Amino acid sequence: MRRHAMRPDLDPAVRLFQDARPRLWGLAYRMLGSRADADDAVQDTWMKWQAADRADIEAPNAWLTAVCSRHCVDMLRAAHRTRVDYVGPWLPEPIIDDGTPGPAEGAELASSLSMAFLVLLERLSPPERAAYLLREVFDYDYADISHILEKSPDACRQMVSRARRHLTKGGTQPGTTDRRGTASDTDRRNQLLDGFLDALKSGDAHPIEALLAEDAALWADGGGKAAAALNVIHGASKIARFLAGVWNKNGFGLTIDRTVVNGDPGLLFREAGEITTVVSFAVGDDGQIAGVFIVRNPDKLSAV
Repeated sequence: MRRHAMRPDLDPAVRLFQDARPRLWGLAYRMLGSRADADDAVQDTWMKWQAADRADIEAPNAWLTAVCSRHCVDMLRAAHRTRVDYVGPWLPEPIIDDGTPGPAEGAELASSLSMAFLVLLERLSPPERAAYLLREVFDYDYADISHILEKSPDACRQMVSRARRHLTKGGTQPGTTDRRGTASDTDRRNQLLDGFLDALKSGDAHPIEALLAEDAALWADGGGKAAAALNVIHGASKIARFLAGVWNKNGFGLTIDRTVVNGDPGLLFREAGEITTVVSFAVGDDGQIAGVFIVRNPDKLSAV
């Protein structure tokens, strides 16, 4: 995804929107977990911006954020209804880092893009999700969040507090102690990825299990359109046996490339040149793999 080029002859209203676009897209993607839906939310905001009487808008950036946030809340409510019938675990569409700055990079903590974080956000109601992201990721104050969500500041504080409790239940809140970006952490993650690949290719569950935290979990999203585990798999031993079994059955002949998926170490699996699987990992503070996220739904891989 490439950042939109800025031309010096752009109309000021267009330029203002283009400056805001990365932030709006980053918010929409975190809200919706879908790149196509995030594009739609930003496009809807653009259409309303074009139609608005901008002379009456005192704070354009706040206005744009409010329109985009409200649209995302409505879209997320509709999405939650359809996800009730989704086959197997649901994961966000992966963002692959190809070295080109994209709209997700405009205003965020790197950890707030991770699969682990986005999966945790599924615990929240749409308004809670919006309030939490606006406060904790995009650093809006409660007065602004109150205006954006059309709720009182006290109600917004309560939503953010409730969201924190939901996200910290059973584990550490993602992003609070993230050390991504340091040279030592990058080296550690690359070494872990190398070790995982070697263990996987051995076809033996034991070396895979040695890399996993005891309470690790694996999500596999096939959406009913590709083979995948229908339930979240918990525990290092079960995950290791599952991965070894899948490799021994289907792994030979696959092409595997290292990559970065939503800011985390990841792998692309190709069959006959076509990407069929994207895998990313959450790494715990102990240096072991705490989460494995496998996206196989072809609808979510088309943009990859």
